[in-house]
Amino acid sequence: MPGPTSTLPPSGPGAALPPDTPGANSSLPKASELIGLDQPEATRLLGAAAEQFEHPPAMVWRYKNTACELDLYFYLDLHSNRMRTLHYAVKGNDPAKRQDCLGSLRVAQSK
Repeated sequence: MPGPTSTLPPSGPGAALPPDTPGANSSLPKASELIGLDQPEATRLLGAAAEQFEHPPAMVWRYKNTACELDLYFYLDLHSNRMRTLHYAVKGNDPAKRQDCLGSLRVAQSK
């Protein structure tokens, strides 16, 4: 029987968000909210993506506003036969600004 699998985010500067830190604003999206989303859930959380493109084997949805860009990478989940996020990337290297980016995307979607 296969053991548990883990998905690692891409490496390199600005490749993915750091784990959530204690004391962070709980209204902002957390990594646990982004990983494993199917496409309808991503749309409910962040609204319609500004761009969608293929980066085989992934489908990438790009969310952006004047402050930032977020890329969600969807891969086919063979168990559910649905596209789900396995990782995401936020443009920028400053963890505080990256968290602000996620908050600004969520706020923009709720307007």
